[in-house]
Parts: sequence; C-alpha cells; structure tokens
Amino acid sequence: MPSIRSQIADALLARIATLPAIKSSSFDVVRLQANDFQDWELPAVQIIDLGEINTHETRRAKKGWQLVVELILGPTGATVPTQKTLWDLMQDLEQAIWAEPNLNIPGVVHMVLTQTATDLHLMTPYYLGRIELQVDYYQPLVGTC
Repeated sequence: MPSIRSQIADALLARIATLPAIKSSSFDVVRLQANDFQDWELPAVQIIDLGEINTHETRRAKKGWQLVVELILGPTGATVPTQKTLWDLMQDLEQAIWAEPNLNIPGVVHMVLTQTATDLHLMTPYYLGRIELQVDYYQPLVGTC
C-alpha cells in the first residue's frame, strides 16, 4: 500500500489537473529558475516538500507535512501574463486544492493554508505565486509505549 505522503502527493496533483489552465504539474521535478520551463509547459505548478512537524502520540504520530505549491506564469506566444492573471490562477488553485480538505484519504485530518506570496516583478516576464500549506495526518506506529 502506498504511504500516506504518496497518496497526498497523488491527490494534490489530481486536484491540480482539474484546472484546464495549468499545462504541467510536478511533485518529483522542481526547477529552480522560471526560464527552465518551455512555453508549452506554462502555466506550470510544482510542489515542493518542506518537511514535517511530528508529534509522537501513543501508538501513532501526528504529522504536519509542509508543502509549497508554486505557480509559474510566463509569456506564451504573444500573451504576456499580468498580476491579475497570477492572482486569479492562485485563487483557482486554492479552490481546487481545498475542494476536499482531507483529500478523501483515511488518516488525513485537514489541510491548512499557512501563507501565500507573489513575486510579481523580480522575474519579469515570469510571475511566481506561492501557496504554502500544511497537511495534518495521523500515521500509525509499530509497537506500544
């Protein structure tokens, strides 16, 4: 059986795939520069793993997996993105991700939106939006305390 984190990653990518405006999404490949994307891949989403906060409870661990969902926009053909385009797509992403706050996965308690940020001008003609979230879930542990 896949780990809870594998299930969460698959569920997040499936939620993002419901947005026709997003041309590519990835959990496994993170590109450090916006210009590493080809025109046909934009707008793109990449999910970055920031680690977990763990609380040991009797026979289980409560985990808070921290993730960043990055939205990358860039010029495609004659179309140049705007701040409003970025904000609108970020809102669409948030609504798609939180359509099922527990992702319909046993053990997942809830997803928490922790922060959003936009980089509107530093990478022109590319725009970057960050949605930071925490997925709270329980993982059974082996043995007793």
